Parts: sequence; structure tokens; C-alpha cells
Amino acid sequence: MSRLFLFLRTSLPALGVAFAIGLSLGGCGGGGRAQTAPSHQPVRCGKGGAPVRAVRCLPADFPPWRFESLRRAPPGLFSVSLNSPTDGRPWIVVFDSKGVPRWSYSPDTKALWAQVLANGTIAWPRSFGDGYGLDRRMADEIRSPDGRLRRLLRAKGSIVDGHELRELANGNILIDSYVPEIADLRRIGGPARAAIVAAEIQEIDPRGRVRWSWSSRGRIGLGETGRWWHDVLANPRPRLGGLQAYDPVHINSIEPRGHDEIVISTRHTDALYGIRRSTGRIAWKLGGTPTARSLRVVGDPARKLLGGQHDARIAANGDLSVFDNGKDRPRRPRVVFYKLDLKRREAIYRGQLNDSEVRRSHCCGSARQLPDGGWLVSWGDNPLITEFDPQGRIAFRLHLAAPSFRAVPVPPSAKTRLLR
Repeated sequence: MSRLFLFLRTSLPALGVAFAIGLSLGGCGGGGRAQTAPSHQPVRCGKGGAPVRAVRCLPADFPPWRFESLRRAPPGLFSVSLNSPTDGRPWIVVFDSKGVPRWSYSPDTKALWAQVLANGTIAWPRSFGDGYGLDRRMADEIRSPDGRLRRLLRAKGSIVDGHELRELANGNILIDSYVPEIADLRRIGGPARAAIVAAEIQEIDPRGRVRWSWSSRGRIGLGETGRWWHDVLANPRPRLGGLQAYDPVHINSIEPRGHDEIVISTRHTDALYGIRRSTGRIAWKLGGTPTARSLRVVGDPARKLLGGQHDARIAANGDLSVFDNGKDRPRRPRVVFYKLDLKRREAIYRGQLNDSEVRRSHCCGSARQLPDGGWLVSWGDNPLITEFDPQGRIAFRLHLAAPSFRAVPVPPSAKTRLLR
């Protein structure tokens, strides 16, 4: 039996709101393949049906969604990933800024998150539910828009973690992995002999060679895990001949800043770090337990700074943005912005974004700047994507059937290649 998805757009002038609702009405097969639908063009679904404007022929088990438009959003595309709440099936979907699914793919393994690269290929890390790099099957898949596998990207000498794949202008890619070592954790309430994993960054060139690497070992101390030790010790993973493995750092984003600096976010320290590429030294720290490298924060209204944050990025104006989950903090999740003044050793608060529908965020999440200066935000373990305009007003909300770890804008250079 065939099914189709009908894209309904209804304007409510009194409320200034438009809704787009995905309705499962029947189906048109094709599950498991890359699906592409041109925007606002007649599409014939099933057999014998007349072309109907704004009808999308999507797989029968495509997850439902709801789109809420509050003001006009500029044209654009963005990727999300989610697991269907009905059967657990993974989906990678590219939506446009009117809430229309334009491309979709259901991979064989779960996808932690997904993005479209500058050349129009789609990348995502396989996920096996282990939380971080423990499964040797782990890899970043890079596929063409028609679903063909182009590359499997793995770390050298360790298992790729999958929380980050950052494409660089020179064609190289930054990825993260975890490297285990033996440690005595009795002083913080753990076992005398345990495995802990250090966060590692590798810069991989198109030929698979490591061009630069960095490790948190010896640079981020165990004391910086601070309040997170309770959670870390309560969630070990088996590794190294049966030893319990613990994750005191948990790196979740990597971002270049200038020519000689890399900014990382580490959830289990509540902190961001600026790393000198040339020396490997930590130049500054924002949030978490104070160290000699900590910056003084100026103007932030939050009583406690970061809480299990994700996705630290550098905006077009040089400001630092971060998705602050606010985990176990007395406030809502937020996207918060700082201007870094390293001469004065200060991080100056520049504002924040919130959505009144989001009250908490245990994990995950992202905030990405759009070409017009607006922001696209995934609220972590909330099944909601919000776009803000350059004035900080909500342009739309995309309500998904399940959370998406990140929502990532599609590079303008990739749009034609993705949808051709």
C-alpha cells in the first residue's frame, strides 16, 4: 500500500501564525533510500493521482512534524537527525525554512547528528548507544545525496567519538576521539584501578593523514570535573579487559578561532577552553572550576555560568556563542554570547537567546549562525528547533517527533548539489 505526506500551510491572520503539519495519509514506498522533493512543485504520488500542489511523496513511516511560522524567515535549508518514536528507525532530514522536508535518508545504524558539507555530501557519525568512543564499528559516514557511501572517516590509533566533525577551509576535517589510560580514582570516590578516557582532537586531511593532534591528558586535570564526578562515576562503560571506563571530560565541540587557536567545549567540566595549536597549551578557560587560565566574566546575569554546555562556535563578528544547557542550574537553557578580551583576561557578556517553550535541557543541543545574522537552535533533548531573526525574535519553530542532537544550516554552496 502506498502512502503520502501532505504538506498543509494554513495562515491565521489574527494570530500572525502559519502552521505546516506532516500528515500520514497513505505512502509511496521508497524507504531506506535517499529521498528528494522539490519545494512547492506538483509531485505525483502513488498511481493515477493527479498532480497536487504542495504534496510531498515521503516514505510511509516518515516521522510526523509540525511547523509554526511566526514571521518571515529567509530561504535556507538545515539538517536534523532523529529516531522515530514508533519503531526507533533513524532518520536524517533536510528541511527548508518553510518547514518542508526536502531530502531524507534512513541509515542502517543510528546517527548521532548530521550535516551537509560544502561539496553537497552528507556526513553523520554512526551511533551504537555507547555514549562515547567505545565501539570499534564507530565511524563518520560521508555519503552523496543519492545515498552512496563516499568515505568512512575514522581516527588514527583510537576510536572516533562522533560528537564533532568540523570541516575546515583547507579541506581538512577536525574530529574527536577518546584515548584510555589507567587511573586511581579513590580520592574522588571511584575504584583504585579504572580506565579513564582523555579527549583527543585529530585534524585529518583528504588523504586520511593526521596533520595535527591534541590530547587533554595532562592539560585538563581530574579536579576540573568538579560537580560532575557523581554522574561520571554512576555511568561507567566496560573497556580495557573488563575495567570500568569513565569519562571525566566529555568533549562535544571543536571550533577554530583565528589561525592558532582551537576552542573546545567539554560537558563534564562545565567549561570551554582555548587551545594554542602551535604549543598545545590551554590559553584560556571559560566556566567550570577556576584555574590560572580562567577568564573573568563581565555582565552575565547567570548566577552560575555554564551547565553541561554544547556547540561552542565563533560568530561572524568574532563573538563566542555557546548552547548552554543550564543542566542543574536555576535557569532555562539559553544560547549565550561573549566577547573575548584576552589582553584583559575577560569574557564580556553580549546577550542570550531563549525560547519560552523550553524549560530544561539535560543534554545535546546546538546554536548556529545563519547568513543573515539570525540563529538556528536545537534545544537538545527537546524535540524542538527554533530559528531566531537577527533581532533575536523567533521566526519559526519546528516541532519534531523526537529530539535532534543538532540542527545545522546547509552551506549555500551545497544547496544545488544536494537537491539536483
